[in-house]
Amino acid sequence: MNKKLSMLLPVIATCGLLAGCGTDYYTKDSTVFVAKNGSVVSTDVEDFDTAAYKQDDLQSYVDKSIDDYNKKNDGSVKLKKLTVEKKKASLTMSYASTDEYTDFNGTKLFSGTIAEALAAGYDFKTDFAAIDDGKAKKCESSEFLDETGYKVVVYEGSSNLHVKGKILYASVDKVKLVDDKTVAIGDKYSLLASQTTGTESVTENTEAVKADATEGTENGADGSVSDDDILNSVKQDNEVTFDFDSEEDNSVPVSYITYVIYK
Repeated sequence: MNKKLSMLLPVIATCGLLAGCGTDYYTKDSTVFVAKNGSVVSTDVEDFDTAAYKQDDLQSYVDKSIDDYNKKNDGSVKLKKLTVEKKKASLTMSYASTDEYTDFNGTKLFSGTIAEALAAGYDFKTDFAAIDDGKAKKCESSEFLDETGYKVVVYEGSSNLHVKGKILYASVDKVKLVDDKTVAIGDKYSLLASQTTGTESVTENTEAVKADATEGTENGADGSVSDDDILNSVKQDNEVTFDFDSEEDNSVPVSYITYVIYK
């Protein structure tokens, strides 16, 4: 969960209808989707008391927050979809880059080559596991640090993380493999302790990912993310003070640094 949204809608769980190519896509858990070109879409959802708050208030706040940010920072943050359904508020947003996501949400997100990550100060000093056929096996970071063809996403939040490519390595702590492109992040998880993937874990994590991010060459000239770029997104909230009280089993009070290396 990003820090900015946590102040507005504390303890965000996820589950929502996501917009992409005119089609709705369903994901059960909060998920950040990162394309190889660094563009981002993320989704967050939380319990929403429709008796106490109005969707119009939420919509107005989201629109104003995005507009203010874009004007101040020459940004391209976009609201993809906002729904309030069955006492759940679901917000889907897109970002032109991981830097823009970080700046808007206050949650660090990096995407690039391993060399670029090292140059940015990420030391990879944590336990790692190699992923092969849905199985995790402990390994040393030296196994992949010199690889020039790999990409890495470094994330300091607690949403699920989905990449456009096959995950080859990931940090172990607080991580669970959902499928070959997605990891879940939560206090109870350990990559080496969890060897199930796919249909066995989707009930707790991302239930369906029906599309991946497209390459940067398909993005708009302004760097914004179109519906064809990534199919799934993020959330945000309202100027009115919303006091939500939902608590998700896998929500985490602090951020963890998660590394995902993929190709």
